[in-house]
Formats: sequence, structure tokens, C-alpha cells
Amino acid sequence: MKKYRAARLVGLCLTLPTMLSVVGCGEKKRENKVILGNITELSGDFRFSAFEGSNPGAADLDVFSLTNGYSTMETDKNGTYHWNGTVVKSHTEEEIAGADGSTDYKLTIELKEGLKLSDGSPVTADNYLAYILACSSVVATQAGSPAMAGQAYVGYDAFRAYDGKNEGAGATRIFSGVRKEGERKFSLTIDGPDYYPYYYVDIYGGVSCYPVTAVLGEDVEIKDDGQGCYLSNNWYASESKTEGGKQVTTYHKAAHLNSARYDTSSYPYSGPYKLAEWDKTTNTATLKINEYYEGNFEGQKPRIETVVYTKVVSETQFDQLKSGAVDVLAGLTGGDDVNKGLSLVKEGGYKETHYDRAGYGKIQFECDFGPTMFAEVRRAVSYLLNKNEFASTFTGGYGSLVYGPYSRNLDVFKTAGGKDFEESLNKYEFSTGSAKQSLIDGGWVYRADGSAYDEAAGGIRYKKLSSAEATKENIAYKGVTSEGAAYRTVKVGNDYYMPLVINWFCTENNPVSDLLTTYYVGSNNLSGVGMLVTKTVGSFTQLMGEIYRSTAYGYSGTPTYGMLNLATGFTSEIYDYSYNWSVDPAYFGYSACKLFDPYDYTFAYKDHSGLDYDAAVESGGNKLGMDYLSMGMVYSAQKGNKEEFAKWWKAYITRWNSLVPEIPLYSNIYYDVYNAKLKGMETTPFRGVAETVLYCSVG
Repeated sequence: MKKYRAARLVGLCLTLPTMLSVVGCGEKKRENKVILGNITELSGDFRFSAFEGSNPGAADLDVFSLTNGYSTMETDKNGTYHWNGTVVKSHTEEEIAGADGSTDYKLTIELKEGLKLSDGSPVTADNYLAYILACSSVVATQAGSPAMAGQAYVGYDAFRAYDGKNEGAGATRIFSGVRKEGERKFSLTIDGPDYYPYYYVDIYGGVSCYPVTAVLGEDVEIKDDGQGCYLSNNWYASESKTEGGKQVTTYHKAAHLNSARYDTSSYPYSGPYKLAEWDKTTNTATLKINEYYEGNFEGQKPRIETVVYTKVVSETQFDQLKSGAVDVLAGLTGGDDVNKGLSLVKEGGYKETHYDRAGYGKIQFECDFGPTMFAEVRRAVSYLLNKNEFASTFTGGYGSLVYGPYSRNLDVFKTAGGKDFEESLNKYEFSTGSAKQSLIDGGWVYRADGSAYDEAAGGIRYKKLSSAEATKENIAYKGVTSEGAAYRTVKVGNDYYMPLVINWFCTENNPVSDLLTTYYVGSNNLSGVGMLVTKTVGSFTQLMGEIYRSTAYGYSGTPTYGMLNLATGFTSEIYDYSYNWSVDPAYFGYSACKLFDPYDYTFAYKDHSGLDYDAAVESGGNKLGMDYLSMGMVYSAQKGNKEEFAKWWKAYITRWNSLVPEIPLYSNIYYDVYNAKLKGMETTPFRGVAETVLYCSVG
């Protein structure tokens, strides 16, 4: 079985409620300046956006994208990855024999001469290798990173295991799959069969450029004696002492990594801008053009001299726009805000651009316990929501629906047939009759005493659990809140009966939750089919705790909530949901919804991998499960074969649509309204305001 890739580019993509960005241009003096803002506060964590392996703050990420550049691969406005011709002189790709008899994939990259960081220092291979090596080591682990930067490359496990003293026995200081081939040349060997073949294998050559001293400090060298890269011994310098009867080792460079993340002045920058000033008091970052920057993958250089980034308050956004204090309101959604913005455009002096969101708001189910572990219940919940009405109300008419985990902006959606394919999916249009029939089909035909459910008398439905379904979580299952507390799994004779009570956790001050409440809490539609939904309100951190089942985030240790609402999105064309649906318990923690498809038990990917789509359908009796489809999509479709990839994708979306691990609620249309004096503000679903500034001018 392939290893889980924690740095998966797409998968469980959890996002905070949509954040508004505000852009302003110096109006009165017509300064060559733009002000970016976000309702999230800057923290100063600008150096290493993915250091902790989680989603960085939106504001910090914007500053990172403005000050960091020269990646070997970059995305265009449509989210498609391209080799960066401004940086890469040449690159080669080849299959090579792996040490274990598998096939590895080697990418060799040569950099162009003359590239410089913002202090004029030359860009070399070390600028790309430093982060891979540092953040694959035990030192980075101690600093709080998952240390998986190089996990796809040959030799990662042994390099990660090295602690500075334990050379041998599965640990080594040499990272064999990461090679320094010259001053401006390096190679990366992707490990097969864990990471190759892989449909998106190119992206493993997409490496970022960092100041070496920011990552490693002043005294650490990157060496390669012909067998692979390694870091000089002082990277592992440490001291040990006994604490609580245990030997504890502290690596000195772990402290360096944490301090460098927030050091805004000691190290240069590689992006279109450099940080000129960071004022923690006013929460404002001022950026100036990096005169050494040679451009992005299209050769585009910045034309706006100064970028100021600060915290804004969304309640005053239109006053700011009309007074000239800001020149752009980005990401407007919902009827009230969009209509206000479009009114200004109609009055003159302003322009707008709009685009479909590459993502959607959703209800997400926990599918391994309680009523929501049963597809018939999840389908019933979907039938009981008037989704067209919901989406129209929430977006004010500026939105649409999707019927699976996709965006119409994705290239694969078009290759797979676009709207014609979409019409083949079950839309789960509102129907109490369909909801009731789905529950009957799923065995929810009992009362609490084990007798047959009486349709005329009504009340909560119960299901008799099979021996496999009578897990300790299901035996202990009960409704929460005062209304649901009376309902719990009961034992009648030797059988257990579970109540059709779904515990829903939602976040505070969330208009989506407020609107969902009108459909699901105390609804006559639900009581008419014998269902109850309880509502518990808490923080977004708590919600993450329930999904990740992490006590550090407030999880109680017992699965309680089977229904949650949040949002998800796509940041590029990369579509990879592998390992989200594995039936292997070792990968349980990576499963977005903890759904285990019964088809995957009868035709498992680990036992039947390597087949193309048509052969897999024939061998699997046309019953391919979520795990098989998600794995086959990226590991069986050959690189560049869009038609084959689209076959897997269509089957995956269709199976997902049948099993309903989520209910897509709405997909917004975003509007950016801006002063007509700002030229080139052409944002897209995959290119936000911060990235678009590179293409803008003030005139």
C-alpha cells in the first residue's frame, strides 16, 4: 500500500468562512501605492507559510506570496502548473530503477544564471535544497513542523530518522534522493512505488526558493559527496538533560527555525516585493518592489512601487470605497453586498470582475458511527433540504449549486463532459417522500421497544443494529442537548436499536448555520419522517477537533457529532483525494469523512492496483469503491492522459454522489469592485488579489 502523502495538494481542504480582502490605492496624491487588507490579522509569520503543515492565516499567506517567488513551478490564472522559465534553464525527467526493484522518477533541474535575492546575493541550488533538507529532519519536528517537505523523495525515511548520532540501522544523515549536482543544478528522485507512478508527478519538482541562512542559520552547509545531500554536523547540535525520568534532547537549530519565521529584517526575499517595515502595533506591513526580481513564470514584474497590507473592518468597506480610502473591495458575495457594489459600478467611476468560487459550502458527515454512518440516512438528510432555495437565499441569487466535490472551473470537469455529465448526477431535490423511502430502505422501521414503526403515530424512528454495527460507539450513542437527550441506543432482548437522532455541531456567528437551523432544527419536515437533528454551537477550533478527533482542539475523546458544516475549496487544477477513503485502519486519521465503502472490501486497491480504468471496471464487476477510484485516478492514469483521468474522475464523482459523504450547499459568485483608476485587477478563482497585484498598475 502506498504511503499517505501528508502534503497532499488537494483532499481535506478545510477553510474558515470566506474572508474579505480590501485593496486601496493612494487616491489624493495618486501615489504608486496599493493597500491590501484582510479581516484576519497579520501575525508576522511571513517566511515559511507551510511550516506547521496546516492552513496559514489568510493575511500572512498574502504577504508570503508577495515576498516569496522564483519557485521552479508556478500556477497560471486558471490554476494550471507551469515550469517557471524565468528561473529554470532546463529540466529533465526520467524513469530509473529503484533499489527495491521498483521504478523511481528522477527530475533534474538547472537554474538560470544571474538570479538574485533582494539583497543582491546570487540564487543557487542551495536556496531550493535548504528547506527540503531542514524540514525533513528531526530538528524541524522539534520546532513544530511535521517535517515532511521531502517525503516523496527516495531516502526520506532514513534521513528523517537520523538524530545526529544514530548513523546506521535505518537512519542516515544522507538524503539519497536529493542531490546537489552543481552550483545551480540539483535533482530530486521520486520514490516508487509509494509516489510514482503518479498522474501529477511533475509537481514534485515544484520547489520554492528560500534564503539559505533564514532556514539553516549562518553556520550550516549543504554538502553532497556523490551519494546524496546532507547537512553539516552543526545542524544537529544539541544538549540533553533528564526531565521526569526521561532523557530529553534539545536541538539548538529548532529555536532558530522558529525565530526565523518571524524575522522580517535579517534575511532577503525572493519574491516581487521585500518587506520594508512591519509595525506590530498597527498590524501593518509595508512592502517595496524588489529591484532584483526577474519576474514570474510569465516574466511579469511588479509595477506598483509600494504595497501596504493591514487589517480592515468589513463593516466600513463601502464607506471606504466611496470616500477614496480604498480602491478595491474583493470577494463580495451575498445579495446585499453585491448589489451595493454593482450600484457603484452603475453610477460610474468603478469597475467589477466576477467569477465562480472554486469551492463550496457544505454539510459534512462523520460516517463511522451513529445514524450518519448509513448512506440511507445521509441521503434522507439531503432530500430534506431545499438546496435551490437555500443557495438562492444565502447568496442573494449570486451563486449556484454543485452536486459533488468539484468546481466547474476545473479543467477535468470540462473534459468529463461538463454540464452534460452534471445532469447525470442525483440532485436530491427536496422531497419528504423520497427521504422517508430512503429511511425505510435503510431499515429505520422500528420504535424504541423493537416493535414496527407506526407511520400514523409518528415519533422517532429506530434501526436494529447488526452485530457488526453494534460497536461500542453505537451502543453508547445518544442525542445531545435537552431535546435530544431522551433518545439513546436501547437494548431489547439481545438486539440494539439506534434512534434517528443526528447531533449537529456548527460554529458561532455563522450565517450558514443560522439558515440551516430553519431547515433542520424543529422542522416539521423532519418530524414528519421520524428524524431529529440536535444543534450544538461552538468555535471553529472545536469543529476542527471533532473532524480531526484531536483533544488538543477540544475533542472529548468520544465521537459525538455526526453532522458539521464548513467549506472547502480548490487552490489549483490538482485533483487528488487519495487516502481519504482507505479501508486500512492505518490511514483512518486521514479520512475526511471516515467513510468506508463496502465495494472497497470486495475489490481492494491494494490487491488490484495497476489496472487502467476499463480493466478495473471489468475486474471489479463494475463496483469500484471510493478508495479504489480515488487511488486509481492519480496512480493508474498516466501523466498527461486527460481522457483516462477523466474516466476515473467521473466514476469517482458519481460514486461520491451516491454515498453522500457531504451535502454541497452553495457555490458563491464572487465580485471584486474597484476604482477604475486601478488597471489590471483581473482576479480569478485561482488567482487572488495579492497574486493579481503583480499584474496591476495605478494610473
